[in-house]
Amino acid sequence: MKVNFWDNPAKAVRSQSFIKIFHHYIAEELRTRLTAKAKRSGIQIIEEAKVFGSFKSKDVDVAVIHPTNGPLILVGVRSQMSSVGKNVLTYYQDIVGECISLQERFPMTTMGYAYIHPLHVTPWQKEDGKWVKEESPNHTRFARMYASIGERDDRLYKHLHGSYDQFAYAVVDFDSDPIGVRDDIVERAVPDLDMSITTFVDRLIATFLRRNVWMDDVFTEPVSLAVPDDDEADEPQLDETLVGSP
Repeated sequence: MKVNFWDNPAKAVRSQSFIKIFHHYIAEELRTRLTAKAKRSGIQIIEEAKVFGSFKSKDVDVAVIHPTNGPLILVGVRSQMSSVGKNVLTYYQDIVGECISLQERFPMTTMGYAYIHPLHVTPWQKEDGKWVKEESPNHTRFARMYASIGERDDRLYKHLHGSYDQFAYAVVDFDSDPIGVRDDIVERAVPDLDMSITTFVDRLIATFLRRNVWMDDVFTEPVSLAVPDDDEADEPQLDETLVGSP
């Protein structure tokens, strides 16, 4: 993404080639976690899927679609590489509205959103010849905003609209070499909620599995959720303080 952006920032933003790299990353992460049985049954990971909401169709950035039962997981993706403070509230309203529309139609679908902001907005020239203004976004404020719509209640999800099941807020240093993801900034702002992009797909799948406990053959279980098999669980554990005692 860094190479794509800095090669031609105006083109990368206008053509969406930059953000589509991120779409594809999330799609591939989901795709690698599909079971063989899920693939045989026709479940697909689709990028730019046209999904009908409650009032209009929506091109969802990444979707896990069952051929007869519809959306299982829906993920929105967005980046803001300039004018962050100026436009962030408008986009915030948009993503809440998008969430409500899709949840009204598909209340059981696991919903996620991944958002990228640069650590700093470094000036670059737009196609009209004007320069993007330098900016230091208020990441603490934005992290708290996204956290407020990033944890739909597991027990009330059928009746709760406008809040995503999982949210990833990535503050990215595009000027560093190598590129850096500043999860530490987000963690300080929202210490009680995991919003890291590195755990995003696992969190989506974990939510899906909790919500659909009878569907154990769609995704491989995230390592963090894995439980020991029966033989391992039943094996007696020795108290190390007693080993070698008479």
